Amino acid sequence: MRLMSDLFPASPRTPDLFAAVDTVVRVIDTETAGQRLEEDAVIEIGSVDVDLATGRIFNPLETLCDPAGVPINPHARRVHHISDEMLEGAPAFADVIGRFAGASTYAAQRASFDRARLRLPGRWLCTYKLALRAFPGCRAHGLQSLVKYLPLDLSDVRPLMEGLHAHRALYDALCTAVLLRRISAELLPRCRDAADFLDRAERVSAEPALLARLRFGRHKGLSLAEVPTDYLEWLVAEPGMEADAVYTARHHLRLRLRGRALEAAAAE
Repeated sequence: MRLMSDLFPASPRTPDLFAAVDTVVRVIDTETAGQRLEEDAVIEIGSVDVDLATGRIFNPLETLCDPAGVPINPHARRVHHISDEMLEGAPAFADVIGRFAGASTYAAQRASFDRARLRLPGRWLCTYKLALRAFPGCRAHGLQSLVKYLPLDLSDVRPLMEGLHAHRALYDALCTAVLLRRISAELLPRCRDAADFLDRAERVSAEPALLARLRFGRHKGLSLAEVPTDYLEWLVAEPGMEADAVYTARHHLRLRLRGRALEAAAAE
């Protein structure tokens, strides 16, 4: 009789990238009255959970919120189409925010915006900054641009989008969840495991954005890799320059310095 070990010989185990870490991320989106931050009011919150280990998107939550007398900016109204009539009888922000609490990790397309308004404790990931790292060649990195140009496959979340449109909180949260799933598929294989991915993603999310293209100036629209070195040096030295541009210029100057050092070493 053959031993069981002969029938099932030992083989190396594939390491589990998702072991010993909570892989569920709560992806959240916030619509506001569109006033200045200190005078603004949250008028809608939407969220959905995505399990990075399985790709499953589930647990949709959404609510309108009473703006407590803060008027909706006309420009904001044109974007999200939320009217004063829709907010009549809506619960207060303080009465509903607890429904969205309790996640260990949150993600949003512009995480600093949502985090400042919701003030939910936990790790926060910015899918905009992560998409710049994962898809630097994409022509634009706004949420709906990424939906169109990557493109993102929204087929499994379409039933949850019924009756909604872009710039409504749950619709954008669903798009962002699909984006985070796509980012994870792109970047996680470059990491040791899911815990390493989340740590790196949190670090990138806390830094200024690493731009793919310049957004202003004589080289507007040009890939940063193609911008002349003297212009990057000017960006870094110029007072009052936006943080994202300075951070990106320094990154590319370091890359070029490292490349020159490698060339010099190879020539010796």
